[in-house]
This record gives sequence, structure tokens and C-alpha cells, in this order.
Amino acid sequence: MSILKPLGRETLTKQAADTLRRFILVEGMKAGDALPSERELSEMLSVSRNIVREALTVLVAEGLILKKPGSGIFVTEFDPNRVAASFAVTVDYEGHDLVALGEARSAVELGAVELMVERITADQLADLDRINQELDEKLRGRRSTIRDDIDFHSVLVQATHNEVLVELIPLLVEYFRLSVAHKPDIILRNPRRIADEHQRIIDGLTARDVAATRQAMLEHLDPPGTTPWRRKTSAPV
Repeated sequence: MSILKPLGRETLTKQAADTLRRFILVEGMKAGDALPSERELSEMLSVSRNIVREALTVLVAEGLILKKPGSGIFVTEFDPNRVAASFAVTVDYEGHDLVALGEARSAVELGAVELMVERITADQLADLDRINQELDEKLRGRRSTIRDDIDFHSVLVQATHNEVLVELIPLLVEYFRLSVAHKPDIILRNPRRIADEHQRIIDGLTARDVAATRQAMLEHLDPPGTTPWRRKTSAPV
């Protein structure tokens, strides 16, 4: 049984639909502009294609988008003010607050550094390297890296080989999903620094250096310009 209760299907559909509305507004999309494919949206939003289809059905019913079989998904004429008023500015799903999730995520990953360094396998190091290379290529091509980011941090937690910590991976997934829901522009404009920061984490793990890995993790979780709660959360443990 998972420690963190997963979001229900209805909640995931609402979250996906809200995120897509925000994405359309933030990107300044106009009538006739195409959305990414269902497969791409599934990766961007970290939900199944069935959830994506349900969210798209909601937006079709609202008249915000139009699905053309064999052609794609297109934005229709819409009133930005009406769309903006259809969801809360500070979205929260089933009590999962973004700040609280971020604090928990930082506490888990930083607190587990020694276990990661001690127990990570050669295969897991290779997985981290492969994932980060794919993430870097997507960043260069202005493609979504959300799925790669989730995969990278999931492998880090798996590297502890602690079954209780592994059960917390859904916490990471929900943190990233809710981050996108709040700020959908990161779907296509994740900072280029991420790949470099990931590489420094990989280097520390490869060298079996606890101090270097922790420092790299701190810099990744607490980059310049972050909010005070993250700086406080990122204190050494």
C-alpha cells in the first residue's frame, strides 16, 4: 500500500483540463493554433492518455478546442477573460499544496543522499546519464522535459533501495504535476541549467562523494532566485 494516496481519476482530469487552459492562455494561443498530440500531452502532464482524452473532451465541450481526426487538436475562437475566470488562480487539488509538496520533496531527496551514494548501482547511474542526455536534447529543441525530470528524480529515490522511500515517489510525481498546473510555461521553457545541475549530481554519485552530491542537490533544489521556503527547506541534513 502506498503511503501517499494517489489522486483520483476525476481530480487528475480536472487538473489536466485546468493546466491546458492555463497553457493556452500563457502561450497566447489563437484560433487555429495546434496543441501537442495526445501522446505529447500525456508526457507533459504526467498522466495517462485516457486522462488526457477526458480533459480534452471537457475543453471540446466548452468550445475552447476542436479535435480533427487525422489532423490534430486546435484552439478555437475564445474569450481569454472567460477562460481565465473558469479556474482559481491558486489551484489546489485534494489538499495537496505546492509549497508543502516542495518541502517534502526536498526533505526526502536531501535526507536520502547518503543512502543514494552508498547504494546506487552501475545500472542506475547509467539510467541517470541516459535520462539526462535525453532531457538535454529536449531542452535544446524546446520540447517538454517534465517526464524526464520525473524519471531522473525517481531513479534517485529508487537508488536508496529503501522500500519506504520508494513508496514516496508519487509525491515527486504530484509535485511536478502541480508545478506545471501552477506555471504551465515550464512545459516548453524549463531552465537550461537543469541538465548541468543533474550532471553534477551524477558526478557526485559516481565518485561516491556524499558532500559533493549533497552540494549538487542543494544547488539544484535551491537555485538563485528561489523563494525563502525552498532556501529554508534546502538546509543540509
